[in-house]
Amino acid sequence: MSTLVEVNAVVRVEMLDRVIHMLRESGVPRLTVVPVHAIGQGVDPAAARLSVREGTEYADKAVIQFICDGERSLMHTELICKAARTGRRGDGIVYLRPVLGVTKIRTGVQGADALA
Repeated sequence: MSTLVEVNAVVRVEMLDRVIHMLRESGVPRLTVVPVHAIGQGVDPAAARLSVREGTEYADKAVIQFICDGERSLMHTELICKAARTGRRGDGIVYLRPVLGVTKIRTGVQGADALA
């Protein structure tokens, strides 16, 4: 059984389309995108907004999440960095986590085959 990895990338909203297209072209069959507010070191001062709700400055970001074969995770990380990089503070981060198992709800298929 191959090792599965969850890839999470926090990126600028304006770079989202570019990153998603690059991931799709590289063979990622499915992914999830979640809008988030970045607070702290990940905030580009030029794009910062002040929020009464958060009580601090924040920047709109998106988290892209998908599961892939562990052998492809570093390639996907490099592609995300290439597509999302502006060279300014707040470009984002990519982090990886091991996945213990995956099951497709509709069919019950498990493991890497559940990702197709």
